[in-house]
Parts: sequence; structure tokens; C-alpha cells
Amino acid sequence: MQKKTSIGKYLCVLLMFVFTVQTTIAQKFSMSSYINEYKGIAAQLMEETGVPASVILGVAIHESAYGNSRIAKYLNNHFGVKGRNNSKTIRSAYKGYQSVKDSYQDFVGLLKRRRATAPLFDKYAHENHESWIKGIARSGYSETRDWSAKVLSIIDRYDLDRIDEDVANKAQEMLATRIEASETGDILLREMEKNISPENFTIFTLRNLQNSEMLADQKKVSSDALKRRQRLSSSSLSIENRSVL
Repeated sequence: MQKKTSIGKYLCVLLMFVFTVQTTIAQKFSMSSYINEYKGIAAQLMEETGVPASVILGVAIHESAYGNSRIAKYLNNHFGVKGRNNSKTIRSAYKGYQSVKDSYQDFVGLLKRRRATAPLFDKYAHENHESWIKGIARSGYSETRDWSAKVLSIIDRYDLDRIDEDVANKAQEMLATRIEASETGDILLREMEKNISPENFTIFTLRNLQNSEMLADQKKVSSDALKRRQRLSSSSLSIENRSVL
């Protein structure tokens, strides 16, 4: 009797081990590998559109079971967006994409296109990921009542907001570098004016004005573009204070 009990326990342990191995093999991503794989795309979209990378990744992780759901595997759909697909592998009401990157881009595009979420781009800054998530939830993105709580829990648990900070700091450093380069160019032009010969003064002055206008335009465009893309406040863009918090 004791021997049969031991054999039964051994078989139970063996079956549990086999099940665990099969489940692990079936999963394409672990949580950490998924974040490492797609945080670059999320960061790029934040630079281009202002949507926090933490929001993009948090929603993708929740909706795709960090890349392991059926629609993620067979349709490259990581955001649960419904639409047409041409898959012959599965029958689904969810939209199919050529690549995962296309799915990420379409999610941000969907937020821009929808009347209920479009105001979020002007209303909230990058560091306010909680308001972004709640705003998306209020728009009816998901019918699950605790959807926003689950996505926020993912962001907090895996410190995804640190990616937002890294992107914002990088943008601020780039802006400071461009402003410094522009100011250095202005100084060089002033020094050249002191030593220019009278006969070339008119030609030089015209070129100087053109260059100055180009530098000014470039500085303004760079600053405005970065502010728009990052949704950074004017205080966070100051050269003296590089903190985004």
C-alpha cells in the first residue's frame, strides 16, 4: 500500500513537471523579455506622439498576455483592436497586422483618431500616465470595469514609467545641445564681423542675416517639436534644471 502511494506521488509530480515544461515552451515571451523586446518601439512612439511609453507597453502587456495570446501570435495584434484579418490559421474578430510594430503604431493612431481619446494628447503630460490610462478606460476602450486598475498595476509593478523618464531626459539633453550649438554659432558670427574687410561687409552681412534666421528657425522648430512630442512643461525644458519630475 505504501509503495502504491509513493508511485502515485511520483506520477503526480512528473505530470506537474511535464505540464509546466509544456506551458513554458508554448509561451514565446516572459514578462522581462517582452519588455526588453518592445520598449524601444514604445519609446520611439512617445518621442513622436507624446503618448507615454509606459501607457503603450502597459496596455500591450495586458491585452496580449505579454505577447503570448493567440491574436498576438497569429495576428500580431498586441492591443486587442478589432477589425478584419486574412488569417487562415485562426478565426477571429480581431484585426491582423503585418508586424508587431504596425500594431503598436495603430494603437497610437487609434487614440488620435477617436474623439474620446484625442484630447488626451493636449491635456496630459508624459509623466501623468495614470490620467492617460483612466482617460482611455473612460473612452470605452475595454468593457472590463477593472481594466484601468490592472494596467496601472502592470506599470507600477514593472516600473515602466522609468522608460518615460529616460525618453524625456534624452529629449531635454538634445534640446540643450541644439540651443548651445546655436548660441555658439552666433558667437562665432560676431567674432567674424569684427575682422571682416569693408569691401566684403555687405555680402557678409546678408549671409549673416540668412544664417541667423536659419539658426533661429531651427532652434524654434526643434524646441516646439520636442515640446509637442514629449508634452513637457516649459519648466522641465530649462537648461539649468534637467529634472523631469
